[in-house]
Amino acid sequence: VYVSVGSGSSGAGGELVLSAGTSSEEAGGRLSVVSGVGAHSSGALLLHTANAGVSGVSGQLVLSTGTASEGNSGALYIGSGSASSGRGGAVYVSVGSGNSGVGGELVLSAGASSAVRGGRLSVVSGVGLKTSGALLLRTANSGADGVSGQLVISTGTSGTGNSGALYIGSGSASSGRGGAVYVSVGSGNSGAGGELVLSAGTSSDVSGGRLAVVSGVGAHSSGALLLHTANSGVSGVSGQLVLS
Repeated sequence: VYVSVGSGSSGAGGELVLSAGTSSEEAGGRLSVVSGVGAHSSGALLLHTANAGVSGVSGQLVLSTGTASEGNSGALYIGSGSASSGRGGAVYVSVGSGNSGVGGELVLSAGASSAVRGGRLSVVSGVGLKTSGALLLRTANSGADGVSGQLVISTGTSGTGNSGALYIGSGSASSGRGGAVYVSVGSGNSGAGGELVLSAGTSSDVSGGRLAVVSGVGAHSSGALLLHTANSGVSGVSGQLVLS
């Protein structure tokens, strides 16, 4: 079954509109676009705009729910189905490549609220029978003549009260040890090594923030606390350790 709009030579192309019915009493009609069932695989469902012409841009693809006059607006779900003898289908969200200017942005943004607090944004790896999935958050490698992009993990500012806290840590273990937390600076081959700075907050009212480095508590002994500079190279001196 083909439904198409004929071509023209003037103005914008003709529209093709699929619209469910309205109701003055209950909910409006549902619009379903479903691929066919097969003996082995179901059919694909392709939803995309056409390629641009010689001197234009491709059309937008908008997936959005409507506004609500009272109550919550509709939710938007994008996901793959479950599998009974395999793994669930992957979900890819990516921006196409280009050859002019900076790359296109990919923005995940939770909703704003004028009444209470803004919406939560959760990025969580999958649960497994034995091990949960990894969560990778990093910038891409640089090109031949550039630097890799910054990775900024920060809370926003606060108009009244404290700004949000930032927690970085590993979870507890029931039959093993808690996961290690590593903070390190990558190596380089020009100039001094990159800095690692731990700095507590400043205050224009009372005292500055406290910086605490504490080893772990154990059933018998507490953990050691090591504070030292690295060994020097072949023809140098080790770095200073200043406690002041």
